[in-house]
Amino acid sequence: MPSASTNITVEKLYSQEEFDRIAAGVIPEQMEDKWFIFYEAPWVYLHRSWTGFCIFKVRFEVIGESVKIAEVYVNRDPTQQMNTDDERDASMLRILLDSRAKRDVRNQMLNYIKGESSN
Repeated sequence: MPSASTNITVEKLYSQEEFDRIAAGVIPEQMEDKWFIFYEAPWVYLHRSWTGFCIFKVRFEVIGESVKIAEVYVNRDPTQQMNTDDERDASMLRILLDSRAKRDVRNQMLNYIKGESSN
């Protein structure tokens, strides 16, 4: 994560099973795989697979039987990440994490494409 980053608020809870899927990460295997995701406790890192740039850094913490997002940093280096809209970044992060957790993200994706925020 470059020094040009910012902290954003993303409130989300996952079951332990869902978090385990997120923590398992993604290793890109083909050109269509756009994200490289890995877990180094307590952070999940989300990098763009083509450039290697770290876009999100997410810290999780256990709350009872759930795992919640405790802290999120997003890349704001203009040479690495063009978006500067915190809510749009929060929406993309929710889509990426929910997808890894095996949650249905179709409506979130449609809202993202239309430029609407999703929770």
